[in-house]
Amino acid sequence: MAKEMTLVSVGIDVGTTTTQLVISKLTLVNVMPGSQVPKVEISHKSITYMGDVHFTPFEDRQHVDGLALRDIVAKEYEKAGVKPEQIDTGAIIITGETAKKENASEIIHSLADYAGDFVVATAGPDLESVIAGKGSGAEALSKRLHACIANIDIGGGTTNIAYFDRGKCIGTACINVGGRLFEVDPMTHRLTYISSPAQKVMDHYYANSYQAQSGDELSMIQTCLRSMVECVERVILHEPLLDQDRLLVMTNLLPDVKIDGVVFSGGVAKYIYLPGIKEWWIHEDVGPLLAKAFMESRIHSSFAIHEGSETIHATVLGAGAHTVNVSGSTITVSKHTLPLRNLPAVYPESTARGMLSWLKSAENYTDSLYHTMALIVPRLPNTDFLTILSLAETLSRELPLIMGEPKVIVAQQDIAKVLGQTLQRLLPLIPIVCLDGIELAFGDFLDIAKPLPDQDAVPVIVKTLVFAR
Repeated sequence: MAKEMTLVSVGIDVGTTTTQLVISKLTLVNVMPGSQVPKVEISHKSITYMGDVHFTPFEDRQHVDGLALRDIVAKEYEKAGVKPEQIDTGAIIITGETAKKENASEIIHSLADYAGDFVVATAGPDLESVIAGKGSGAEALSKRLHACIANIDIGGGTTNIAYFDRGKCIGTACINVGGRLFEVDPMTHRLTYISSPAQKVMDHYYANSYQAQSGDELSMIQTCLRSMVECVERVILHEPLLDQDRLLVMTNLLPDVKIDGVVFSGGVAKYIYLPGIKEWWIHEDVGPLLAKAFMESRIHSSFAIHEGSETIHATVLGAGAHTVNVSGSTITVSKHTLPLRNLPAVYPESTARGMLSWLKSAENYTDSLYHTMALIVPRLPNTDFLTILSLAETLSRELPLIMGEPKVIVAQQDIAKVLGQTLQRLLPLIPIVCLDGIELAFGDFLDIAKPLPDQDAVPVIVKTLVFAR
């Protein structure tokens, strides 16, 4: 490639409450010119257009309004002065409660077809937590301060927590606590909608003799929000969870470490950093009241509070791309399996016996959006034949249980040939693509092209989510 090239990148963030589009310019540089294996990195990024914040459109409680969403994107493109064919790359991220809607995958997929060559991610709780912490600047802050920083991203449906230790994410959690779990008529101040998590909290209080007086809905809402924030406190302070917490905690993979500070992000964070609002029902929900509960919490009083670079705009900017030629001497590719596009990189968890397992992580990508996924084999302590054989046996048990074909495995060490051939022997009827030599990070997506004619190499494009700062 030329020494330097520029891409126009779009990020579209479809959340529980709001949808926003951001257009940015990414400058790519080949940092290994003259080498047979180009290594392309993003040298500069700048936002060229920050779209308005729109309410995410729904047909009803269970369905995203695809036509209205496409209309939002078309109007934003028009305001930005760009056409879909001028977009080089990008990402559509669907998060929070919206990702759970019945037609979410199909809507976002059709939006990607309209918008350009996009990464499309239905962000599970872990990915959403990491995205928020990178977008808010908490990751960069932890690196700069050589500290452990917690990013607490409070959206419409969920609170996503990520710990960043010196720039590395070391754990995440997701709790059903958000500003739109109660919806309120701004004129009468009466509740118009109570979400399932909020209803469970209310039921708990009624069951424990808490009686809301007639017309005292404000007091009842505040009590429920306080209870929800106390649940977040117990998760962050590593205190034993109460029975009612189990109704709210979706995932909790936070390590028991001392954190040095907190960054708040998400729509609710705006009211934590700009207190004093008395117009509680400005958004027809309880976001400002939830912010007040967080300001009165032990989290706010126990830790240094840092302001991130973004609050509501802690969104993805787009997807960078770099091409890697993978040596054909160390890969295994079944015939007629390539090309493949937008494969999510799926990292394993360690089991109690110290083995690797991809089953749980793969569940984040089981919707119709992803035809298959790339299972990542992290660096192994050694790569002798017995270790690889044991790994192949684990994969041969798990691969048939994980949706999609061909089965794609990406090793972080030069073991793809022997691993792939062993898997082909163990699973003779299943098409296998086994690659190595590719640098990846959590949240990356891969495009794998056809093998180059007369060359033992497969071009792979790694699409990395790119954030504002």
